[in-house]
Amino acid sequence: MSPKIRFELGSDSYSDIPEIPIAYWVNDNFRKSFALGKILGHVAEPRAGLATGNNDLFERFWFEVAWNNIKFDAQSTEDTKNAKEKWYPCNSGGTFRKWSFNNELVVNWQNDGYEIRHFVNGKGKLAARPQNTQFYFKKGLTWNKLSSNRFAAKFKEEGFIFDDTSRSIFVDESILRYLLALLCSNVALYYLKVFNPTMSFTNGDISRIPFILDNEKKANIEDIVDSCLLLSMDDWNDSEYSWDFTRHPLTEEHTMGKLISYKYMEWEEKCQHRFDKLKENEEEINRIFIDIYGMQDELKPDVQDKDVTVRLADKERDIRSLISYLVGVAMGRYSLDVPGLAYAGGKWDESKYVSYQPDDDGIIPIYNGIGMEDGLTTVLIKLIKQIYGEDTYKQNIDFIAEALGKNNNESSEESLNRYLNDGFYADHLKVYQKRPIYWLFTSGKKAGFKCLIYMHRYNEDTLARINAKYFLPESTRKKNELEELNGKIAHAEGRDKVRLEKERQNLAAAYNEAIEYGQILDHMANRYISIDLDDGVKENYAKFQGVEIVTDGGSKVKKDLLSPLK
Repeated sequence: MSPKIRFELGSDSYSDIPEIPIAYWVNDNFRKSFALGKILGHVAEPRAGLATGNNDLFERFWFEVAWNNIKFDAQSTEDTKNAKEKWYPCNSGGTFRKWSFNNELVVNWQNDGYEIRHFVNGKGKLAARPQNTQFYFKKGLTWNKLSSNRFAAKFKEEGFIFDDTSRSIFVDESILRYLLALLCSNVALYYLKVFNPTMSFTNGDISRIPFILDNEKKANIEDIVDSCLLLSMDDWNDSEYSWDFTRHPLTEEHTMGKLISYKYMEWEEKCQHRFDKLKENEEEINRIFIDIYGMQDELKPDVQDKDVTVRLADKERDIRSLISYLVGVAMGRYSLDVPGLAYAGGKWDESKYVSYQPDDDGIIPIYNGIGMEDGLTTVLIKLIKQIYGEDTYKQNIDFIAEALGKNNNESSEESLNRYLNDGFYADHLKVYQKRPIYWLFTSGKKAGFKCLIYMHRYNEDTLARINAKYFLPESTRKKNELEELNGKIAHAEGRDKVRLEKERQNLAAAYNEAIEYGQILDHMANRYISIDLDDGVKENYAKFQGVEIVTDGGSKVKKDLLSPLK
C-alpha cells in the first residue's frame, strides 16, 4: 500500500490576496503579485451603471429610432437637459467581443433621464436606479457582467451611458490603454477565474486584480492596443449593423467594371490579415503580461481562433449581406453617392440621390417569378448592372447565385429570386435581432402576395398605397392566370393535363389566400394607421398582427399582415 502524500500550506500564504480565497493551486508569483503592485480597485473603482426598471420601454436598438433623434456628442447629463434628441448611445451587454464595443443600443435619457427617473412599477414604486450618473458620457473601459466563462474588456468612448449589464471603470487617461491591455490578457482572466469561477464578473472581482505598472513596457503595450482598437473598430464598421458603416466592402470605390469575385478575393485577404494581426497582437500582449506577472509556469501566450473577435470572410454570408445592402440602396436607406446612412427618418434629401434614384415610396413587391419590372429581383439586377457594369453582369450574377446555393435546374436570376422569396427575410431578422427595418407584408405560406417596405419611410398612406398600387394589380394578374390555365387544361391531355392541373391548384391556393389577405389589408388601409419610431419595432409591428374582421358574409377572418418575428 503506497504512503499517503500530503502537502501543507499555511493560511497566511493567502493573506496578501484580497478576501483570501482558498486557491491552493496558485504559485508563489500569483501571491507575490499582490505585494508588488496595487489592486485595481485602488487605481479606479469599477462602477455599476443605469438600471432603467424597464428596458423594453426605455432602450432601443439604434436602427429602430429616427437617426436625427439620437445625440452622439453629449459630454455630461447637463447636455441632455435642453437637447431636442431623445436617445443617447448606451453600452449594454452584447455578444462576446474584445477591444472596441459592439455599439447597438440607445437609451431614453432626454432631460437628464426624466422619464426613467419617474418611472413607477406595478406596485407604485420608483423602479429605476440611475447609478453613478457623474460618470455618464465619460471615456473609460467596459465589460459584460455576464459571460460564458470568457472575459472581454472594451474601450468605452465618450458620449455613452452604460447600463447595469455593462459594468465600467474610469481611470486616468495616462493608463487607460495599459489597463485595457491587461484586462484583455489571459493573465487577467486567470486571476478572475481564481476569484470567481462562474459566468459572472462583478465589480468586486475586477477590483481585486493586481495592477503592476511596468513603465518600461508601457509605450510598447499602448502601441499594440492602438493597433487592436483600429482592427476591431474596422471590423465592426464593415457591417451595416454599425452606425458608422459607410458602404458595403464589396461595393467600395472603383468597383465599376470589376468582378464581384475579385472584390471578394480582396475582402478575403483583408479579413485574413486583420484576423492574423489581431491574434498576433493579443499573443504579444499575453507574452508581455505573463512576463510582468511571472506567470511563465502557469500560462502560455497562445490565443485560440475562437477567441479572436473579428470576422473572417465567408462567401455565403458576405454575398447575403451584399444583397441586404442593395435592398437598402433600393429603399433609399443608402445611396451610391454619399457614404453611410442617406435616410433613416427625418427630412428626405433628394440631393443625396444623383446616380441612382431609390424606389419612390419605399415599397417593393416580391414576385414568385422573375421578369416583373417593379419586382425586387429586377430592381436588384439593375443595381448590380449599374454598380459593377453591364459587361461583367453575367459573371457577377453567376457568382452571387453560386454563393446562394444555385440549383442545377435554375438560372442565376432564378437563384437570386428564390433567395429573395424564401431566405432574405429570415436573414434580415437574424442580423437585426428580430427588430427588422424592412418589413415583409405577406399573405402567408402560399405566397399569394408579398411586398417589402422600409419602416422609416412608412406613413399613414402606406397601406392604402400597397393595396391600390401593388396588391390589386397582383391579385387581378393571378385571377387572369387562373382563367388562362383553365382554358389550357380544357384542351390538354395526358401528362400535360396533370402538370397543368397541379399548377392550377397551386395558383388557386395562392389566389384564395391573397383574396382573404386583401380583406384585412383593405380594412387596415381605411384606418390610416400611424407608427411612432420611438415606440420601437416590437410595438409598431404588433399593430399589423392578429388583425380580425367580420366579412360581408358575417364570418370572422383573422390574419397577420406582416411576416411573424421568429
